[in-house]
Amino acid sequence: MTTQLSPERAGTELRYALIAAHGCDIAMLTVEPMLNDDPEAGEVARYLPTGAPLPMGARPVIVADATVYGAVRVEQLLRLWPAALPRPYLITVADAPSGPPSAARYRIRALGARLAGTAQVPYLPVLRTVTDPADAMTQQDVSAAAAKLRRHLEGL
Repeated sequence: MTTQLSPERAGTELRYALIAAHGCDIAMLTVEPMLNDDPEAGEVARYLPTGAPLPMGARPVIVADATVYGAVRVEQLLRLWPAALPRPYLITVADAPSGPPSAARYRIRALGARLAGTAQVPYLPVLRTVTDPADAMTQQDVSAAAAKLRRHLEGL
């Protein structure tokens, strides 16, 4: 049995398979439109449903809040990470204007050998006012953070 590729998805390549380390909030959900904001690239990132296999050729990217809870969930996920899969990249999303707590920073630093790399999305106050993550992409600070995140991931 063969499967048909839908015409709107033909020619697109999923580069980043996003995996939520824990329940998603608006800041974590905004990572997907941030990575897909380049009009020339099309859809390059998508959150995988729980238990879905990693698409061929896609880089696994774990997304978590920059909190101690988020760091603990990342650690738990990495303990179960199959050795046959490529090491995941980690994106932490700030939930406050201050930096992550020292316990979270320490835990993420300790997990560094199990990760392909890390990136941080800064606290974006406008996310408190939008109804949909895609709506935030019109804001200058969100667009700037998105461009920086894409450059960081593409520099790997």
